[in-house]
Amino acid sequence: MSLTHWKKLTNPDYLGAYDFSIGEERIVTVKEVKRELISGTDGKKEECTVVHFSEPFKPMIMNVTNQKMISKLAESPYIEQWVGKQFKLVVVKVKAFGEVVDALRVKSEKVVKPTLVIGSANFDACKAAYKADKNKLVSIKAKYDVSKEVEEALNA
Repeated sequence: MSLTHWKKLTNPDYLGAYDFSIGEERIVTVKEVKRELISGTDGKKEECTVVHFSEPFKPMIMNVTNQKMISKLAESPYIEQWVGKQFKLVVVKVKAFGEVVDALRVKSEKVVKPTLVIGSANFDACKAAYKADKNKLVSIKAKYDVSKEVEEALNA
């Protein structure tokens, strides 16, 4: 039987700890970071920093703790330089508002992508996907470390 966390019903538009299974980690790729006007569960509107992902996940409202961690992992305080960077999201217990609650956090470890190697089975699959749809290069680069030589071979 599948269980539904009650918070999924209160703020379904943004990613939260309630969207994760116990122990789940998600690798995400930054597509865009911007300020947005958010309606809270109480109906109040507030401007927040929101990160959108390349993967088909809901956007995430960023707190200062997570912004600092992305800045550290991306080795840049500039949000424009976070685009394309990957990191892991996890759920941790934190003390907030006088109680211990689940919170979504950026894990403090870099995501290491495997290198795409010419002639490998992965390369052949990527080349076939790229030939079928030139837009696949973005998702290939999100999943693999792609050198200029390998990118040229994909185009050949």
